[in-house]
Amino acid sequence: MTETWKIPVLGVTPNEAKRALLQLGGVVAWWCASWLAIGPSMEPGGAVFAVYVLLFVAAFAGKVVTRFPPMPPLLGQLVAGFVLRNVPGLDEAVGEAVDARCSSAMRTAALGVILVRAGLSLDVAAVYRLRWPASRLAFAPSTAEALTVALLAKPALDLPWTYCAVLGFLFAAISPAVVIPSLLNLQEKGYGVKAGVPALVVTAASVDVVYSIAGFGVCAGFLVTARGGANAAAWKAPVQIAAGAALGYLAGTALGAITPPEKDASDGTEEGTKRGRGKAWEVTGETPGSRAAWLLGISLLILFAGAEAEMTGGAALAVIVASAAAAREWGAVDAKACGSILNGLWNDLAQPLLFALIGAAVDVSRLSGDEVGAGIGLLAAGLCVRGLVAFLAAGGGQLAFSERVFVAVAWMPKATVQAALAGLPLDAAIAHEGGAGGVETKRAEVILALGVLAILITAPLGAAAVAVSGERLLVKAEADDEESNGDINRR
Repeated sequence: MTETWKIPVLGVTPNEAKRALLQLGGVVAWWCASWLAIGPSMEPGGAVFAVYVLLFVAAFAGKVVTRFPPMPPLLGQLVAGFVLRNVPGLDEAVGEAVDARCSSAMRTAALGVILVRAGLSLDVAAVYRLRWPASRLAFAPSTAEALTVALLAKPALDLPWTYCAVLGFLFAAISPAVVIPSLLNLQEKGYGVKAGVPALVVTAASVDVVYSIAGFGVCAGFLVTARGGANAAAWKAPVQIAAGAALGYLAGTALGAITPPEKDASDGTEEGTKRGRGKAWEVTGETPGSRAAWLLGISLLILFAGAEAEMTGGAALAVIVASAAAAREWGAVDAKACGSILNGLWNDLAQPLLFALIGAAVDVSRLSGDEVGAGIGLLAAGLCVRGLVAFLAAGGGQLAFSERVFVAVAWMPKATVQAALAGLPLDAAIAHEGGAGGVETKRAEVILALGVLAILITAPLGAAAVAVSGERLLVKAEADDEESNGDINRR
């Protein structure tokens, strides 16, 4: 008999409580085994222990937050890392014990997962079909917000122009992890599909992420933390864009050639491809798992090499282009299967680890109230400009006034890109100055803190605003209209 009643206060069923206790027992068992194998590093205050605790506490916090839809799990994961760093007693045992170099490497790896997923989900055909409205929506709001934040950050925070530009592009990216699930829920209910709002927003969101990451990377190349200073880095901007796109296309095409799509016993349809996949896998030895491993391995190689060459922007662009090129060679079915594996890796490991680490990197004792207040003001100003420009960019087509208002609302949440990029200037500053405490490190800490602040404010508010406004501002379509709009769940 199924137990439907819930335990008072906890709000969980007995079966859920039993499952949680079993999972806790597994975590403790793994810790004991790791402690016996590794030793002091798995004790409180050890570097491995810190990452271990961050991962599992963040995963648990994310599951708790999902019980209060439409809140995204990343919010709980971020807060978990922040608490473990700034609560007395926990900070020494966990937050401060995280090795800076290890944290940087793991955040870069998580960024690689984000970029690969973005490239695989980039529907080139949809981008071309919606090229004019999608390009306006992808480039205009982000550019306007980046310029607004950069111009206001100079007097508000007294930072060099290079840091102001980095902060502008850091704020500029929206979060597909927040926006797209909310849009999928609305699409399943039929809201906005007749006008093509979900397809437009998802397509433009993919391009927006690419643009913001590339802009951030190029601007970060001008930071004085780069070897040789800003003047020596000036020539890198066009080189990063051209070289990143070329390298990515070559790498993705080559990967698609050595891991060809499955064609045996296929009649050209998706169903036929599925029928022939088993036989083809036996011949080629390529599975979605092996493709995902190939693509992720090449992407991480590009990212870490780009970091060493101080061309993070070009490397990020190369990874996205490589993923899109490989997906084109594989075909929609195989690319979707590869993306599903990477989605699982992201949800179960990369996302909780990334947001926990970025939260644990923020030390509130090193921030002033004036900096936090200025950051909130900059965020508010940027969002106002972004919303207005997004509303205008969504015009010129068939969208009604209320639908354009919804697009402006949906274009505001920030989370994933900010978590992946906010710590990069700090990593570069620490490496440049040989440790924390220098002027550049202090400036980079402000960038990191404001990136976290943007997530804490816009992720929950944005998710709630999209969910609530969607049913009020979008027109609900009939079943036939939903089918004609196309399926975006594969994204």
